[in-house]
Amino acid sequence: MKHTLTVLAFCAASVAASTVTALAQAGDRDCSDFRSWQEAQAFYEANRPGDPHRLDADNDGIACETLR
Repeated sequence: MKHTLTVLAFCAASVAASTVTALAQAGDRDCSDFRSWQEAQAFYEANRPGDPHRLDADNDGIACETLR
């Protein structure tokens, strides 16, 4: 069971990283381009410093708060 959970966690992390990488290469992004807050936050953090995509409207370090 523990091994299965580890494999599932690794797969989920790999998918999230692939999604963030693909989005980073696709140009300007808006909150509506993401399926979840977690995906938007990962993209936001991967594109720091700053907020070139303007995903953190109130500058509190949390992207696309409306997706939470």
